[in-house]
Amino acid sequence: MDSAPAAVTQRLWPLLVSVHEALQAGVAVSAAVHAAHSWNPTADRHLDHQLVRREAMEHLRPWGADLDGPDDRPGALAADAWLDPRHGRRLELPDAGTENLGLPMSGLILGTPTDVVRVWHSDDGELPAADTPGLRAFYRQTPSTQTQLAIDDGRTPAAPARSSLALLWADTGGVITRLDLVRPYGHAGRRAQVDWHVDLLAHLPRGAAARRALGDG
Repeated sequence: MDSAPAAVTQRLWPLLVSVHEALQAGVAVSAAVHAAHSWNPTADRHLDHQLVRREAMEHLRPWGADLDGPDDRPGALAADAWLDPRHGRRLELPDAGTENLGLPMSGLILGTPTDVVRVWHSDDGELPAADTPGLRAFYRQTPSTQTQLAIDDGRTPAAPARSSLALLWADTGGVITRLDLVRPYGHAGRRAQVDWHVDLLAHLPRGAAARRALGDG
């Protein structure tokens, strides 16, 4: 499985576009709720982000939404969980727990047969600290350059695990201002190590032309 940024972006493009649209819808709902009550979103950012998350989940149901996802650990689902003939993918929404870290989007996980994407709100574009066993396991994977070398060395590669990815978003004034696709490759202490980091926001409106540009880059 190719873990280079262009290849990952290409194969996940419909999913990434759908998440962007779902987040935009969620931001609009949160703005409307706050306006109706004359609330200041900055007074309670958790509520603001939870409203975004709630609406985003509704928009992502066509991707095979499962509101009772059993676990947020990579590879936790059985293999036959991916045999949905409509999509070949599934939205996992595990219950909040110690993995939540107080981050309103930490319970949103999108899975395909090749990738696991965790969606987090991040004002600074940084991954959450590797403070729990679940996050450390999620971050722990081979860098994409080494994966490519293993594929090219002439030997038959073992069946790869799904690639762990993070989609980091932020908003200002009712507008999505960050949408970054990040591939971690481990952690140094509490700090997640980043294999690569792609800014998707500028490319999303351009559709097929954007995919070609990312592939060329």
